[in-house]
Amino acid sequence: MSSNAARKEKEGTLAPMREAVSQLERELILRSLDAANGSQSEAARRLGVSERVLRYKMKKYRIVRSTKVSFTDKSV
Repeated sequence: MSSNAARKEKEGTLAPMREAVSQLERELILRSLDAANGSQSEAARRLGVSERVLRYKMKKYRIVRSTKVSFTDKSV
């Protein structure tokens, strides 16, 4: 078997694993952002990565920055 054929065979078996890792990573980012009420710096801290890495991953997985705003106006 040539090295190109071996590499293609190996890549074919790794594709499902890469997809599973990507899905897991995306889910962890979404959960961390939710737990941090949309705060990217807090989500990055929870995940143990830099904010830059988190922003890169959010762009990679097309995760739109959440603008969760929670406030209570007691004068109403």
